[in-house]
Amino acid sequence: MSNNGKPSNPPGPSALNGASHPSTPAAGAKSAATDGNKPAPQQGPPRPLISPTPARTLNELADISNRAGLNAPPDPELANAVGFTHFDTSNSDDNVLTVLMTRDDLHRLASQTLVRVKSREDKRDYLGVVVRGPFAEPNAVPANSTMAVGVITHGKKLTYTFEYHGRAEIELLGQEVGGVLQPPRFRPRPQSPVFVLSEEESAKVLGVGGPLSLGRVVGYDHMEARLDPRDKAILPRHTGIIGTTGGGKSTTVATLIHRAQLAGIATIVFDVEGEYTHVDQPTDHEAMRKTLHARKQKPDGVKDLHIHHLTGRDSRNPRHPHRHAFSLKFSSLSPYAIAEILSMSDAQKERFLRAYDVTKLLLEDFKIFPRSEAEKQQILELDEQDTGYPRMTIDHILDVVNTYTYTLGSEGKADTKSGGGRRRRAEEEDADAEEASVDDVPAMPRGLTLLSEFRAKVNLVKARVMAQKSSHESSWKTLGNKLQLMKRLKVFDVENDSGVDYDSMLQARRVSVIDLSNTDSPQLNNLVIADILRGLQEQQEKRYQQAAERGEPVTPVLIIIEEAHEFLSTSRISQMPVLFEQVARIAKRGRKRWLGLVFVTQLPQHLPDEVLALLNNFIIHKITDGAVINRMQKSVGSIDESLWNRVSRLAPGQALVSFSNFTRPLMVAVDPAPVKRLLVD
Repeated sequence: MSNNGKPSNPPGPSALNGASHPSTPAAGAKSAATDGNKPAPQQGPPRPLISPTPARTLNELADISNRAGLNAPPDPELANAVGFTHFDTSNSDDNVLTVLMTRDDLHRLASQTLVRVKSREDKRDYLGVVVRGPFAEPNAVPANSTMAVGVITHGKKLTYTFEYHGRAEIELLGQEVGGVLQPPRFRPRPQSPVFVLSEEESAKVLGVGGPLSLGRVVGYDHMEARLDPRDKAILPRHTGIIGTTGGGKSTTVATLIHRAQLAGIATIVFDVEGEYTHVDQPTDHEAMRKTLHARKQKPDGVKDLHIHHLTGRDSRNPRHPHRHAFSLKFSSLSPYAIAEILSMSDAQKERFLRAYDVTKLLLEDFKIFPRSEAEKQQILELDEQDTGYPRMTIDHILDVVNTYTYTLGSEGKADTKSGGGRRRRAEEEDADAEEASVDDVPAMPRGLTLLSEFRAKVNLVKARVMAQKSSHESSWKTLGNKLQLMKRLKVFDVENDSGVDYDSMLQARRVSVIDLSNTDSPQLNNLVIADILRGLQEQQEKRYQQAAERGEPVTPVLIIIEEAHEFLSTSRISQMPVLFEQVARIAKRGRKRWLGLVFVTQLPQHLPDEVLALLNNFIIHKITDGAVINRMQKSVGSIDESLWNRVSRLAPGQALVSFSNFTRPLMVAVDPAPVKRLLVD
């Protein structure tokens, strides 16, 4: 302020630049121009507003710039850098780096992108992957500051905005040493340049090469998640396809069926809904066709489809030319597995196994089995935890159970008192004699009905039963009722039915769909799956040995089990340890014999840890239940938390794919299915 209270004039340019001149009035001196408010006359020549910088100062500045490297020619390598590593903080995580980049480079670093970090200070190179971000942050102020929020929210009124940069989190995959990726021992230094790997180099690092394509890797324009079906570390290692309804599991299965056939794999599908009974036709789903067109693919059905269904049951594709009805062989089912699948109590199981043993004796008495020394040797090698007794039918064991029920009833007891004991002793003495004709056999007791060849020697059957005494008629009746229900399914030992042709199913490029859509019985489905799995494993074992003798590779086999939670749920595993042991045995043997299992379920929480432990590969679609995600996270240790955080937000068709040949799990947009799939409720 001036002495008279009026504001003083602002300092001129010379004052702003700190310049002085001898002709400039001293501070506080009064000019003649103050009188009458007239300007003072100019004294001497005009002076410049900005004085030139002295040469000495310029030399000093140039020296500082040279020492700082500011005047050095730009490094051509850094021109390709997408960003630079940031300083660490107290919140930094092991194996995770923060990378900063300019606004112009922000678009070059997408999620899941692979990068190389060159730590120039200590001359070490690292590979990493973008696990969070990239995010955009303002340069001048914090993103959550009042000023930044105000600028953004008033975007309709303001044209001004802050300059911003990018930030991303990089997880280190390893340190490159001699072209080999090793676990990192150190961290890259701050301000290390970061470079984006090309798709070709990224594909090599991720290990996604091979002829079998699952889909496109998220974060890349052209990279595909590919597998080598001839890599023993992949196909026979067993896979889980998991996700909620509508997430894309069935499309993934249909795509896998199509790709497996193209790769020369024999594919067997246990189809509980009949969804895949039309995969020999190209898809007619309009949205799927559009997606295929966008991926530059075409609708296309598989070329060699065979449909198998139980005798007396319909298929969802009844007009298919290669449709085969089959029945089950009771003799191929382990008695322990039968007891578990029929939910027998301990008492019923004890009686069933006793009847089973008596039936084996009668089969020998009637010279049904064994008939030769070779067959006697076969008995010694038989494992009833794995399979049943040769040539035993459900009628045979029903005859024994019914005989037990009869002998424990009032009529049977009366028959025994009236002379049945003498007849039993006579029959025991004549057990090795030639089979008597029907006319020579005493009349069958009124309350006893036998169904098999055993009716030719009723008293012999009664003698064998009485030799293995038992009690509790009601318990035997309950067991008989369960076996009768099993017989009424009319799927066991059907005459003129050769059963399942396992060798045909294992032909290269053949797709075999086991259509279980018309059974209406999870127990029956489980019987079918358990029996066919065992048969396939045994036949693949033979084919493997034959191929080895010829010096040829065996055909790989892929077995897909839909609704796996119905077959191997936690509750079933606790009640059916024998059945699970059969599956575990098949899984372990299959790894050596090119037989891979695929379990498909929308209820992974129902799968026990024992089943999850069999799996090495996972295709995980959308899961919305946080508890299920947490459980899966504990079971699948190879997937990092940043990827698990995305599982609940996956779009239909997207999946988190973890295969043993991949360097790390990948987000994949699974290819649309080119085959026709029935949309079922």
